[in-house]
Amino acid sequence: MTRRRLLLPLVLLALLVLLLVPVRGPGARAEDPARDLAFLTFDRYYDVEQVAAALYAVHDALPRCTRLESMGRSREGRELYVLTIFDPASGDPDLKPAMYIDGNTHGNEVQATEVCLFTIKYLLTKDDPWVRDLLRHVTFHVAPTVNPDARHRFFHTPQTPHSPRRVLRPHDDDRDGRADEDGPDDLDGDGHILRMRIRDENGEYVVDERDDRLMRRREPGEKGQYRTLGLEGTDEDGDGRLNEDGEGGVDPNRNWPAHWRPAAMQHGAGPYPLSEPETRATAIWILDHPHIAGVQSYHNTGRMILRPPAAWSDKDVRMPASDKRLYDEIAKRGLVVLPTYEYLPIRTLYAVFGGFIAWTWLDLGAFSFTNELWGDLGQGVPGADEDSRIAALRWSDVALHGEGFVRWHEVDHPQYGKVELGGWKRFTVRSTPVDFLAETCVRNCLFSLEHAAMLPRLSVEVLGPVEGGRLRVRVVNEGVLPTIHQMARRHGTVPPDRIRVEGARVVAASRPRAGRPAAVVEVRGGAVILSAGIEGKSSLELDLYLAEGEPQAVVLESRMGGEHRRDLP
Repeated sequence: MTRRRLLLPLVLLALLVLLLVPVRGPGARAEDPARDLAFLTFDRYYDVEQVAAALYAVHDALPRCTRLESMGRSREGRELYVLTIFDPASGDPDLKPAMYIDGNTHGNEVQATEVCLFTIKYLLTKDDPWVRDLLRHVTFHVAPTVNPDARHRFFHTPQTPHSPRRVLRPHDDDRDGRADEDGPDDLDGDGHILRMRIRDENGEYVVDERDDRLMRRREPGEKGQYRTLGLEGTDEDGDGRLNEDGEGGVDPNRNWPAHWRPAAMQHGAGPYPLSEPETRATAIWILDHPHIAGVQSYHNTGRMILRPPAAWSDKDVRMPASDKRLYDEIAKRGLVVLPTYEYLPIRTLYAVFGGFIAWTWLDLGAFSFTNELWGDLGQGVPGADEDSRIAALRWSDVALHGEGFVRWHEVDHPQYGKVELGGWKRFTVRSTPVDFLAETCVRNCLFSLEHAAMLPRLSVEVLGPVEGGRLRVRVVNEGVLPTIHQMARRHGTVPPDRIRVEGARVVAASRPRAGRPAAVVEVRGGAVILSAGIEGKSSLELDLYLAEGEPQAVVLESRMGGEHRRDLP
């Protein structure tokens, strides 16, 4: 064969290879999660626009294992982003049990967003067999900020550490025909809304001898020094009052259907459940993803792991003992990575009517937690005074070099003349200072992943061929949590698990029992009905009696456990 005749087949083979192998575009490179997500760091906070940019960058870097979508828009038109994370090699992510994680329900609770972003990066970059196995079995939906309008205000307008909390809904608080016209004002232009006081010999307060940043009430017969005026602000509407009609809104953690009460009974409830664009869009999106079996919502403050019930006590709602044991087990594992946190039901702190995790537990049937991040500044300060204010200042002086508190200083006020301003900055009392942010993120992330690892982990096995119209199968739940918890069974909020056979109709079913007659199992609509679900760490053998057709596969369908298929030989 001549050299020319030999060269022709080689050229054709090379052309074929070029056609079959995908060609990357200019500058394209193989995915390297650790490198591609290196931009996402936790030595800083991200405002709303930066959060959105980070989510787009994550999805653009790793499109095979992420999905970015919007649940809807806020009242001011900002997107409510949710990033879905999954293992693309292990089947349809929408058919797996899912873990939903969100943050920043209240606008001032900003570090909740950073914990969500950290969780995204951890899942996508952690080279750990346990994490990889978790992603093979669980889909994660992460919504870093579900109150973007208030987050925007926290970063870009003067605020206190405690504001703004609510989703925006203008309201005429002082009933003067105008809405939101007289809120706090930043008199000294430092970006913080501080406390305001004025010198007054008849005032109730004097400087505290222990620390001149504090005040105490004067003793009987003692001459006063100051009168307090509340938050930094002016009388903008000329009615003689300060800050009486600030931005109105609805508390998005009082606007859910579970045990909702009107505003006269529950402050911040809104006119009706899901009245706000943010809560309504989130609810509809969650309902469109029925396999969400675990929920984590991050808030602040107080270093707590909180569980339902929220409006009533365990006794009042007749909390099932089995559900409580499972909640306790999840929290027990969580306290390993959050040893300074306290675990308790929400109702032991206060009543929450219309709360989010009460809705996801009672109405959706998902085990749900709220973690309250950060905590008292003086917690654990050696030799701290009994007054927690002294301990907080001592902590700030050492850990933040005194930068957490704005010392009292004099400014001009249009109505009062000379006044003094002072108080805590935003990123101290409730929001984790950036030097401590990474620790808050990693510990709470690990708690949520431990929860996700306990979700139902189902499989179905075929124990032999079809013989005489009978097929024996085994369903297994390797997860700790059941597919239907006891409260959901009691109220019928979660549909039964089902076993069906593709290509054939199940007409009867039984559960074989050693040494005893088989137990009859309910069959309805050509499928086995498991009304009680499948308990955690359990297996169940069933005999299915078939008719009408050629059986091809056994399919197990579970709201909380996902859908699982096993082809017949």
